[in-house]
Amino acid sequence: MPSSKTPTTAVAPGFLSLYFGFHAVLARICLKISVLGLLVILAAVLIQIFGRYVLNDSPAWTEILALVLVLYVTCLAAAVGVRDGRHIGMESLLIYAPESVRKWAEIVVYAGMIVFGLAMSYGGSVLSFEMMEYLNPGLPISQAWSYVPLAVGGVLIALFAIERIVARLLNLEVVPSWH
Repeated sequence: MPSSKTPTTAVAPGFLSLYFGFHAVLARICLKISVLGLLVILAAVLIQIFGRYVLNDSPAWTEILALVLVLYVTCLAAAVGVRDGRHIGMESLLIYAPESVRKWAEIVVYAGMIVFGLAMSYGGSVLSFEMMEYLNPGLPISQAWSYVPLAVGGVLIALFAIERIVARLLNLEVVPSWH
C-alpha cells in the first residue's frame, strides 16, 4: 500500500483517468502552441532586424506581432507551469513541515491559483470585449486579440489548479506535460 507521504503514480480509475488524460493532452497542445509562438516571434524579430539594418525600412507589423505573440506564449506556458507544478512555491519552508501541513498548504496555494485564474480570465474577457472595435497600429487585427490570451490562460490556470487539488487529495501524481 502506498505511503501517504509521497504521491503515487497509480493510474486513476475510470473517469479520473479520462480527466487527467484530457488535461495532459491539453497541456501538450499549449506547449506546442507556445513553442510555435516562440519560433514566429524569432522570425518576426529577425525580419525586423533585417528591415531596419539592411533595408533601412523596418516593417511596422513585426513588432506588434511579436508583442501579441509574447502574451500568448506567456499565458499558455504559465498555465502548463501550474499543471506541472513548476510555479513559484514555498517548498523551501514547507520541506520541514509535516506531510499533512504540506498537503493542505499546497491545496491552499492551488485554491488561490483558481481564484487568480478566474479573475484573470474575467478581466481578460472584459478587456477583449471592450477593445474589439479598435485596430492595432501597424497590424490589421483587433486589439481584442491582445487580451484573449489572458482570458484563455486564466481558464487554463484554474482548470490545471483544480486538477492538482484533485490529484493531491487522492494522492496521485500529475505526470508532467513534457514527458
